[in-house]
Amino acid sequence: MYKNLTSLIQKPLTFLFNRTIKSLVVSDQKPKRKSKKQSGLSALDELLFRYTKPDQQFLDAKYGFNAQFIVYETKASYCDLSKSYSGEDNERFKNNYKSIVLPLIMIYGCHLYMNDETKCFFGSSSLKKNQLDQRVVLLQYAANNPIEDRYKVNQLKNINGYAVSVFDGHGGWQLAELAMNILHEKIDYYILKNQDQILNQDDLIQQSICQAYSDVEQEFYKVALQAYNMGFPSVARVGSCALTAIVVGNKVYSANLGDSKGIIVNVSNKMNEKAYKKINHTLNANSKKEQRRLKSVFSDDDIVVCKNGEKSCYVKGRLQPTRSLGDFRLKFQEFNNPKNVSEDKGYLKSISNFKGPYISSTPDQKVFEIQKGDRYLILGSDGLWDELSKSEISKIVQKNQNNKDEIIKQIFEESLSHAAKSNNMSDEDIRKIPLGKRRKLHDDITVIVVDLQGQI
Repeated sequence: MYKNLTSLIQKPLTFLFNRTIKSLVVSDQKPKRKSKKQSGLSALDELLFRYTKPDQQFLDAKYGFNAQFIVYETKASYCDLSKSYSGEDNERFKNNYKSIVLPLIMIYGCHLYMNDETKCFFGSSSLKKNQLDQRVVLLQYAANNPIEDRYKVNQLKNINGYAVSVFDGHGGWQLAELAMNILHEKIDYYILKNQDQILNQDDLIQQSICQAYSDVEQEFYKVALQAYNMGFPSVARVGSCALTAIVVGNKVYSANLGDSKGIIVNVSNKMNEKAYKKINHTLNANSKKEQRRLKSVFSDDDIVVCKNGEKSCYVKGRLQPTRSLGDFRLKFQEFNNPKNVSEDKGYLKSISNFKGPYISSTPDQKVFEIQKGDRYLILGSDGLWDELSKSEISKIVQKNQNNKDEIIKQIFEESLSHAAKSNNMSDEDIRKIPLGKRRKLHDDITVIVVDLQGQI
């Protein structure tokens, strides 16, 4: 697999410009193509898959029916159910972890992608301040085929702290994949670059986050415009919500685009008290605050269109998130079908009198001090929050405050159970629904649980 989305797209684009393989793209006799419904791939996906040929075992593991349950240990940057080990290597790695079979979840065993900086560990140990070691458990459960959620957890190199992120893609997985691969590296890079000019820690981290998000947006813009102009209009609809939390000392720095959510749960409060605080606001068109903000900027424009009695609102009638990475059809005229290409070729009807950008890629940032009793940081894509409230999750945390493995198991079980009840199904039956079809019942679910013990 290629390291990031730039290489994913640039390589096939280079091929496309090369006459020697022109026949592979535009043949004299058009082959019969599967419909999008049959193939499950957009035109851009077809372009990527045709030339990158990802390992099938990786795809089966990454996008299969099973949930991933991962615990991060020393210098963990990325773990995934993507590679199995046999023989001597397998025996050696078995000494580092044990398989956990979770109720309601089928797991491939402990097939983990590993490199020199990554290993996975199931167990408990003392936690060191600002060190990621054994603080994080993560679970991901697919509804889309392929899954569009991504995540990233890693120790920062240029400041004494660690970062966790959830990326919730829409219109495709490509931009969420790019953000997963490069955002944290960019944040670390800018922290090092800015530290001589910005002495205040809060300003340093927030400025570095902002620059990193901008870089992700610009990198995708460069390759997306090439693809769009070559006849792959679906790239204009590819986007991603993103929520990042950086923990340094007694502070949590949050940066948000879209509708993923995060909370800090306090375990010293009584069960009947409000035991959590939000680390971000939801930034979508259903928010009255966001509606007011958009209408103040676009006062003479039909900027927010609501359906189903104000329950489902969209920016220009097209997108719920009011901030996101990508979604260039709402940001730039060059992705707004400027040549008025027929809709039967996959192009959307252009927005008349275009005044974009209507949405922003600048994250909303906040800083929180970790208080006595603040024990867990919970991040989740909106697939989690569609099923469980912040209060429900905080109660699960309080009941299981000394067992983060049990916390994430119960969060998952209850979220899936809620989805089942909402669709008049049993827990067992909803798990049998295949990927893709499952998306009609619930969204992709990604949950990250971070133990903050010892940070103050």
